Amino acid sequence: MDNVYKTESTGIKHFESEGISFNSSINWSFYKMENETSGDYLFSISKGTDENMDFIHFYEGAYNRTLSEYISSEKKEIPLRNWTITSEKELTVDGLPAYQISALNQENNPLIKTWLIKDGTMYTIYAVPGSGKNLTSIEKDLEIVTSTFHVL
Repeated sequence: MDNVYKTESTGIKHFESEGISFNSSINWSFYKMENETSGDYLFSISKGTDENMDFIHFYEGAYNRTLSEYISSEKKEIPLRNWTITSEKELTVDGLPAYQISALNQENNPLIKTWLIKDGTMYTIYAVPGSGKNLTSIEKDLEIVTSTFHVL
């Protein structure tokens, strides 16, 4: 896509688009979900092929409350979706407090969501391993993304 700037060096790929930048391992590629209807969706990166494809999706949206208020609300919603939280932790992303929840969705598929707020905007990094894979297949790659994620 024209608006994605990528550079590659020593096993790392740098992405810059839609007001965010981050690094990933070299085997990830830009991906745009054509059927994503959320107005908050920015773009995705993917690795693998077909149903075995791993994804990391990026979203942003205006949010005028605190991260802890959002996480509290999200943790109440998760059981209502028939999801199960498997782990959660606080971390720092782009020098800001962030929160990460690993969960199993209603089909028992794993996912990891990471949230941070900067200047009234909520950023969500949503990692989903390919069909039949567990979170260990995507955790190291997600760590590269979150440790280098930057709002431009």
